[in-house]
Amino acid sequence: MNILHITTAFQRNRQDIITPWLVNLLRAQSESNDVFVLTSGYGRVKNKQILGKIKIFRFNYAPKNLMKMTHDLTIQDYISRNPLSILLMPLFFFSGILKCLEIVRQEKINIIIVHWPFPLFFIVFPAKILNGKKIISVFYGADIKLFKNKFKKLHFILESICNHSDSIVAISNSTAKELTDLSRVKNISVIPYGVTMKDSKRNSKENLIITVGRQVERKGTEYLIKAMKYIDSAYKLAIIGNGPLIGNLRDLTVKENLSDRVSFEGWVSDDKLEEFYERAKIFVLPAIYDSRGETEGLGMVLVEAMMHKAVCVASGIGGIPDIIKDKNTGFISKEKNYEDISEKINYIIRNKETSDSIVKNALEFCSKEFSLTSVEKKYEHLIKQVSFNNGKA
Repeated sequence: MNILHITTAFQRNRQDIITPWLVNLLRAQSESNDVFVLTSGYGRVKNKQILGKIKIFRFNYAPKNLMKMTHDLTIQDYISRNPLSILLMPLFFFSGILKCLEIVRQEKINIIIVHWPFPLFFIVFPAKILNGKKIISVFYGADIKLFKNKFKKLHFILESICNHSDSIVAISNSTAKELTDLSRVKNISVIPYGVTMKDSKRNSKENLIITVGRQVERKGTEYLIKAMKYIDSAYKLAIIGNGPLIGNLRDLTVKENLSDRVSFEGWVSDDKLEEFYERAKIFVLPAIYDSRGETEGLGMVLVEAMMHKAVCVASGIGGIPDIIKDKNTGFISKEKNYEDISEKINYIIRNKETSDSIVKNALEFCSKEFSLTSVEKKYEHLIKQVSFNNGKA
């Protein structure tokens, strides 16, 4: 099977950590299929690259010094910061369409998978019209929120994308519901990100709580800091990641007299992050709905923590309930409620037998639902359905 993936950004070199979950999925897929990627050009990055067995093509839409609209920022964020760059969008679509048609013909593509269908669906649609190629559209949530918040009167565009896709994928049940509410399409497959399962190297854990992520409003980290005042004083909290709210969180830590128990680690190397996961007994994701109504689309850091035998506590919103089954694979806490967070954490600390059972359940659940092998099989099954059925999968 010859599969073409369309995405706004893809690994530029072997050290590039962009969209690692997509890179790993395509590597797994390329073991039994011919896998191709079409993505936008970036600066002086070569137009043709090979990553393992994956062939990568990039389309140029501007002079090299101006091709910065993707990869480092989303297209929307880049245009917001550089308003004149919107003039490049017609060239972006035109050059993308031409390159897509060329690859479809030359590489004898069987099926196209488009990631972030808004706006990339318009690059692949001519291949459906002119070459009869089937399209799987994969929604991650951010593109849906554009129609929910910014383009409220343009829902017909989202409906058109869904109606002209041969199959639709959402990364979580929450994302699928949002998509159904806005587009009225019901036949949606839920396939999450996939991760490589790892064996935890440690048999013992430290009295350490961690949270990982870019420190923005929807992470809700302030509620975890406030909860620390009520958590067993033998435990410390490490906040891993930077972001626009890091200064406010530091100030809050000082105000709450928690400087000796809360540390700010910033961004750390992969090896260092692995070490934190190995050491931590408890992982917390106190997500909230932010002022724009956005929250976690899935929360894959929870899966990472589960694989390292940390007991997880997280708010029961967004895509988090796809991962945390309360009192089974972790604990669900109330949104914006630091007292409830502290109660859940203290329960974990005081009930080792229950915690050990949850760790075991979480590992089994992650292996079944979120392992790279499991996710790749789900895509393989869907691709076969779409390829050999005349109707939608």
